[in-house]
Amino acid sequence: MDRRQLLFVIVVNAMISLAIALGVVWAFEARRPDPEVLAALYTPQPTPILAAPVGQTPPPPAATSIPTAPAQQEATATPQPAEEEIYIVQAGDSLLAIATRYNVTVEEIAEANNLTNPDFVFSGQRLVIPVRRQAEGSSPAEAAAPTQGVIIQGVEGVGNLEAEAIVIVNESNLAFNLQGWQVVRDGGPTYTFGNLPIFPGGSVRLHTAAGVDSSIDLYWGQIAALWQPGMAVRLLNAQGTEVHRYVIP
Repeated sequence: MDRRQLLFVIVVNAMISLAIALGVVWAFEARRPDPEVLAALYTPQPTPILAAPVGQTPPPPAATSIPTAPAQQEATATPQPAEEEIYIVQAGDSLLAIATRYNVTVEEIAEANNLTNPDFVFSGQRLVIPVRRQAEGSSPAEAAAPTQGVIIQGVEGVGNLEAEAIVIVNESNLAFNLQGWQVVRDGGPTYTFGNLPIFPGGSVRLHTAAGVDSSIDLYWGQIAALWQPGMAVRLLNAQGTEVHRYVIP
């Protein structure tokens, strides 16, 4: 192929490419909408403003309420009184002393812990203590506060020599030594304690009959029962001061 034929082929190809490009441009321009139509479609229409008649004041624009989040009310949690507590039995404790300390009955503690023998508890034992709810409307001042200190809790087996015993408990948060303290029956015998520490929540029984003393059981060695309903049991400290008096019901 000589140069003239090659030049002719190049010119023909260029003209074909130009024709195709012009055809594409013409087709694109033919489908493009008129600028005036586009302006009419996308130009927003002005909002007509109504002029108020002369002498009249135009009404104020309507107030648009802005929704506000409702104020969160502070939740005031009313503490619910506990229905039960756990108490670990200490050396010298008795069920009666524990019941008195928590202002419940021995039967309630025995029922809460499925105790078949309320007279038997041991050091380290976990007891569920049912706590009574305070009645609505009553103030804390109306609740009976336990007596603080070493007190006479009660007298068991009144009139029965073998069962009769005075229960003495420590209702304070302090430890005491009862050495020199006395239990007195008016017009009757007096018992004087030896070296006997009694810890917070601890208790000791003073039995009327004879027996062998231990840290939680003492024996008076009497030959007959000492107590009857209506009698007063007095507890004196080492200085001879009466610290508690218990009248047998």
